[in-house]
Amino acid sequence: MRVGRSGYARLGVAIGALFVVTTLGVAPAAAQQTGGRPSFKVTISPAYATAGQWTTFTVTVVNTSSPGTSLKSLQLTAPTGFRLQSSANSPWQHTGKIKGRTLSRQLSAKPRSKAQFNIRATAPAKCGKSVLRWSARAFQSAATSGPQLALQSALSSVGVTVVCPLSAACGGGAACSTNVITSVSTYGVVSNAGSGTLRQTLNVGNPLRCGAYRFRDPNWYDSGVTSSTPPQAGAPPIMDQISYTIKNASQNGVGFCLGASYEFTTASGTPAPAGKLPNGNAGFIGLLPMCSSGAPPCISTITQQPDASVKTGHDAVMTIKVPEQGDPWGGG
Repeated sequence: MRVGRSGYARLGVAIGALFVVTTLGVAPAAAQQTGGRPSFKVTISPAYATAGQWTTFTVTVVNTSSPGTSLKSLQLTAPTGFRLQSSANSPWQHTGKIKGRTLSRQLSAKPRSKAQFNIRATAPAKCGKSVLRWSARAFQSAATSGPQLALQSALSSVGVTVVCPLSAACGGGAACSTNVITSVSTYGVVSNAGSGTLRQTLNVGNPLRCGAYRFRDPNWYDSGVTSSTPPQAGAPPIMDQISYTIKNASQNGVGFCLGASYEFTTASGTPAPAGKLPNGNAGFIGLLPMCSSGAPPCISTITQQPDASVKTGHDAVMTIKVPEQGDPWGGG
């Protein structure tokens, strides 16, 4: 069915309290870049957010110092225009605080290990192509004060681009389409809706997850047709055709994770398990089968194309058929 969205998910921010610590192998050259001083690097993913919407970012902090220097606290400041706010029920409040755009929290990362946690932030309403940057400071003390660790900027990834939500008018005998291009993927949607508006967003809400499947693309996508007129009884469902290219990936092992409000059959031949969609609504989530084994939603083709600009020398290319019911979410 067509779903009318008068607004997007509630704007808000919450901090994930859970973080994991893992031992890593850090190359000696990494420590040498800071002249032997205590150092760290940080990665914040995804690198894109939709204007005016909230996104759950994963923050990974790696202590690249020599033995004997622990990383015990972090200050992370969101780019100008972003808003952070802790949840009233979050146990994270016992280990940190938010002041303006800055999060201060305790961590525990020994040399050559990492700490990871989630943070929700609402993007500014203004969108564009400029890359905004988070800033981070790490401390040897749990009090976010005293001796610091030097940030290895060349090894860190702290940029975020605020993209505009896309829309296209449907009807008039022609298909409507939208297309999102990121540094690692291209996700296009073509809908056969006879009326209404096709809308598409990027990385709104929580990341889409499909069990143990390893995503090649850190981004997740939402598309939906809104209309002021209800669908006619007995009318065939609107069908979306998705063209999805993931850079630096092969066709072997790649899949498409669908999150939808309706039940469907997964690649394993079993019903998709119930779960929460990225916007928090109840739904069903699973990897899609090939279309040869059943009706949509399914993957029509998976191929790979040459790409001399990436390490593997090729990109994975998929075409997917998805019934347009309840704003389907997807990613791979």
